[in-house]
Amino acid sequence: MIRVIFISVLIFLSKGAFAQNDIITPENAERRKKEQHDKIEREYLDATEQHQDKQGKKGKKAMRQHLRYSKKLRTGRNLPWYKRMFIRRK
Repeated sequence: MIRVIFISVLIFLSKGAFAQNDIITPENAERRKKEQHDKIEREYLDATEQHQDKQGKKGKKAMRQHLRYSKKLRTGRNLPWYKRMFIRRK
C-alpha cells in the first residue's frame, strides 16, 4: 500500500515539473488573448454566413436594408440625446 502511494506521489511530482515550461509572460498572454478573440470572431462570422445562406433573396435584401438604415441612424450617437437636440445643424 505504501509502495503504491509513493509511486503515485512520484508520478504526480514528475508531471508538475513539466508544467514549468508553460510560463505566462505578457507576450504569451497577449498572444493567447488575440488567438481567443480571433477564434470567437471567426465562429461568429461563420454563424452569420450560415444564417444568411439560409435566407431567401427577399430576406437578404431586408437584412441589407436594415443594416444600412441602422448605420445611418447610428451616426452622431457619441453625444447623449439631450445634447444632440440643441446642436445647430448646417
